[in-house]
Amino acid sequence: MSVDIQSVPPDHVQCQVCEHDVPLSEAVVAEATDYVVYFCGLDCYERWRSQSDAYLKSPRPSRH
Repeated sequence: MSVDIQSVPPDHVQCQVCEHDVPLSEAVVAEATDYVVYFCGLDCYERWRSQSDAYLKSPRPSRH
């Protein structure tokens, strides 16, 4: 999913899940070591988190 930076006002961020523009002061933020992800609310944050958890728990093919 790519974000067109020019379409988001400077004091807004885009929700990682639903792609709505959200005022930075009202965004829910999930920070990790290498990135910051913004959400319009707790519903989108929880949906992203459950999808991430499911992805991390899914079996991976072994690399040889």
